[in-house]
Amino acid sequence: MADNNTVAKNILDAIGGKENVVSASHCMTRLRLNLKDLSKANEEEIRKIAGIMGTQIVGDQLQVIIGNKVASIYGPFCDLAGIAQTAVIEENLDKEKITWKTAPKMVLQAIVDCLTPLIPVLITAGLVKMIVALIGPSMLNLVSETSNLYTLLNFVGDAGFYFFPVFVAYTAAKRFNCSILMALLLAGIMIHPTLIGIVNSGEPFSVYGIPMTPVTYSSTVFPVMLSVWIMSYVEKFFTRVIPDMVKSMLVPLCTILVMLPIALCIAGPLGSFIGNFVGSVLVWLHDTFGAFGVGVIAALMFPVVATGMHLALFTSAIVSLTTLGYDSAVFVGTTVGCYCSIAISLATMIKAKDKNLKSLALTTLASQALGGVGEPMMFGIMFRYTKALINLSIGSFCGGFVAGLLKAKVYLPASSNFLCALGFASANDPSNMIRGIIGCAVGFAVTFILTMITGVEDDGRSLFRKKTA
Repeated sequence: MADNNTVAKNILDAIGGKENVVSASHCMTRLRLNLKDLSKANEEEIRKIAGIMGTQIVGDQLQVIIGNKVASIYGPFCDLAGIAQTAVIEENLDKEKITWKTAPKMVLQAIVDCLTPLIPVLITAGLVKMIVALIGPSMLNLVSETSNLYTLLNFVGDAGFYFFPVFVAYTAAKRFNCSILMALLLAGIMIHPTLIGIVNSGEPFSVYGIPMTPVTYSSTVFPVMLSVWIMSYVEKFFTRVIPDMVKSMLVPLCTILVMLPIALCIAGPLGSFIGNFVGSVLVWLHDTFGAFGVGVIAALMFPVVATGMHLALFTSAIVSLTTLGYDSAVFVGTTVGCYCSIAISLATMIKAKDKNLKSLALTTLASQALGGVGEPMMFGIMFRYTKALINLSIGSFCGGFVAGLLKAKVYLPASSNFLCALGFASANDPSNMIRGIIGCAVGFAVTFILTMITGVEDDGRSLFRKKTA
């Protein structure tokens, strides 16, 4: 295996030398290169370098898919290219002009930016709820519902979902560049027990004489996100007009006082409507297309992830999770697809004749099964070999279809490794985990068997690359 300096030098030679490099950065798995002349980069030569899993051109940027070792190669590459190293770039911060064409994309990106950092909260809270389901009376019956341990874990798991608006307020404040503490205060106001009591009482209530729509905001996403976005402009206004000598006192006070009717009478109810609408659309899609729809989602999941379009689907699924308590489509398809990815890497490792491909398959297997990272499989195997893509798609569809047919639901977005089926665990529906595992097992089996029969090696052609001489 070539060392990091050799790999870096080979990449540099294949892209036209250091004279052709403008800048370089990296993410978790990719070396991202901005070049003076993109045409000088020889992608075929790059893909032949030991340890390289693939390449992709996104806009004017060449991305070299390396995997988890990218950080070890990035430093030597920058040294050889004579360029400065940079921190991981948040590309979502790029500014765009607002037009009718860019507005939907910008709105979606803002939502994604606010929700993506919160996935660990959902995973942690969901895992705790899963433990409650496993040890409780409905499954293993190791503890009773009246035990201290059961009560403790139950409310700890509930806290992650109940106080989700507070977490959303934090990420939204960072995204919209306003006071994090004031955003947290606004979220606290919107989930205060007194407000919940007012809503539950059914009695009319007004804010400064403005009638308030009776809505509770615990376990919601859009009400606080929309309110914090508006608050960012209100806060900037008061920061600009209030004299410096009283700014620290009056800016926070005026911002919250102005936001009360906006959040409780306008933005909150509107955000609640949007959240309920998104959840209803997902339920309608599942009810309309049923198991077939889940199968299609599973079959297309990895190609969609490769394009970055999965973030929109995941956002909708998170909204469904926080409003309905489960997701019966997107996360189900994702979970099935995870096991199909493991299956194709395992089968390729066993079936492949080429030693380099066997080694690559072992790497992708470990990356997905243990690390929960699917990009090495996608760009190292799936996009390189047509058979791999076909087998993975067929297996994923079959598994997703069966999971949908059995009406399996995901109650937490577990990490994408071999434990992700735990997301099917539910104290209220113990058989759901069995139904989900059946779907995953079908997807794994079909993908593995097809790959063992057909292999993935062919004449070097793929759906994404013309055959080379």
